[in-house]
Amino acid sequence: MATNAIYNFLKDQNRPFSANDVLENVGKEYGKAAVQKTLDGLVEKGKIFEKLYGKQRIYCVTQEENQVGEGVRQFDQKIHGLTENLKRVANELQTKMTDLQALQGKITTAEAKRQRDEKRDEILHIQNKLKALQDEPNPITAEQKIKIESEHEKHLKEFRKRKRMCMDILNSILENYPKTKKHLFEEVGVETDEDVGFKVESF
Repeated sequence: MATNAIYNFLKDQNRPFSANDVLENVGKEYGKAAVQKTLDGLVEKGKIFEKLYGKQRIYCVTQEENQVGEGVRQFDQKIHGLTENLKRVANELQTKMTDLQALQGKITTAEAKRQRDEKRDEILHIQNKLKALQDEPNPITAEQKIKIESEHEKHLKEFRKRKRMCMDILNSILENYPKTKKHLFEEVGVETDEDVGFKVESF
């Protein structure tokens, strides 16, 4: 009979099986409906127990009092491990997404470098202009000198601001960059003031 065959199979194997597993192993001659009916009957009699995992029903022989089937316990442990791993991966993904959004909200390295170079050129231009004026046989007026020095200071401040923005972005990238700071600068084509012999203090 199907009842004896299915019960003996579950008892001998002593581990969890789904209805489809039982059908494949001992129930082909009885059919799917008969296998399911037999399993339901064995559950009602208390000879086997049923456990639901999502939409999957698992069947196992009822153990002695205060014992849990080793197969079921291993199955529970596996599900717990997979669940914890999924949570960890989800948290890592959320962290990476937050970092990415933070970087996307900042000016790009290329743009910061362009603006820095632009301000550097403006400072050099003003310096040359100031030097030419100082070399003039007719000195400039006090008002003109104050205006020039004011413009000079304004551009110096802007240059320092853009340089700081550029370095902040590069330092943010370096937090997750696998190589050295020097390697990153070479890779993105960044030249520091020291590389080109530029000293803001000299202006």
